[in-house]
Amino acid sequence: MPDAPLTKWMTVVVWTAAALFAASWFMPVLEDVPGWMAFRYALSPLVPYEAGAENLSAEESVPQILSALTNVVFVVMVALWVTNQRMRPATFVRIGLACFLLNLYWPVKAIREGGIRDILPGYYVWEAAFALLLGVAVTAVVASRRTSTTPTAGTPS
Repeated sequence: MPDAPLTKWMTVVVWTAAALFAASWFMPVLEDVPGWMAFRYALSPLVPYEAGAENLSAEESVPQILSALTNVVFVVMVALWVTNQRMRPATFVRIGLACFLLNLYWPVKAIREGGIRDILPGYYVWEAAFALLLGVAVTAVVASRRTSTTPTAGTPS
């Protein structure tokens, strides 16, 4: 477990990530599409809201659904951190990295369709929240790998 000052710093970063995540739900992701609506669009292969949404190929619908589910994972990971019910640091990194990479589906899709400029700041703020959470996870792994033989300030090894 990281030392107290590092844990405090990491908690501040987790809260910053949570604030960015919350803000991104109300920021524009695409023209006239706030984050919450993008979440709804991503779930449309499971719960159609307009005609044609259920006709997406598996190549399109699977990454969209998985990306939508990363939002649930994000909330759970933040809740676990805030309530001091921390998972193993390596598991935290793996899950955080998986979420971050899954969410890169959207700019990749936009590049393939020639619309990367259509992605607005809401997406980048949302992905930055995942990046911050991943940064905390990596920091937790590095800090947890310190051994009792690692010298600390004023203490011989």
